[in-house]
Amino acid sequence: MDVSLLIAGLGIGIAMAAPLGPVNLIVIRTALRHDLKVAFLAGLGAVLADVLIAGIAAYGIQSISHLILDYAKVLKIAGGIFLIVLGIRTARTHFSASDLTNGAHSARFGLTFSLSVTNPGLVLGYLAIFSSLSTHLALGASPFRPAIVLLGIALGSALWWLALSYFMDRLKARLGPSTLDRINRWSGVLVAAFGFLLLWKAFD
Repeated sequence: MDVSLLIAGLGIGIAMAAPLGPVNLIVIRTALRHDLKVAFLAGLGAVLADVLIAGIAAYGIQSISHLILDYAKVLKIAGGIFLIVLGIRTARTHFSASDLTNGAHSARFGLTFSLSVTNPGLVLGYLAIFSSLSTHLALGASPFRPAIVLLGIALGSALWWLALSYFMDRLKARLGPSTLDRINRWSGVLVAAFGFLLLWKAFD
């Protein structure tokens, strides 16, 4: 196995997962509301979407890439409306003692997966990264090279979500209910703001 390809994929995975966006906010809120395990499960939905989209870009499945990009406007409108509704609901939800209990919420996995996999920007992002690193990655040189990069991307993305979930899970023990409530409210406002931004881009 080419370790340099694995490391490159690791860096790409972290770089694509780390920027603040709706999925980060959902994982943060889930960690504060539940626990590390549930938050990490939510992050794994984004990992699966990353690997799927990166695989499309890495293996050059242009027909699927073009299909996603052709319907970019529809996806932005649908995603924008969904994020606005989710943000408003989040902002209006208040923490209670019963909220801070453990639980299996696989719905979070589906939520982060659907938000990520329908994001046209993710396709463009991976296409841009693979194009700019084409000399180093040489993905077309062997069918195994893209697979190694994808493994690195999965590990990097999963590492980011695990670290974020762990940090927020530890942090909530030091925060009072009123502070958690404010974080919840502002995270909802930010999620809704991302929704309005998607709608603005769709009609721009």
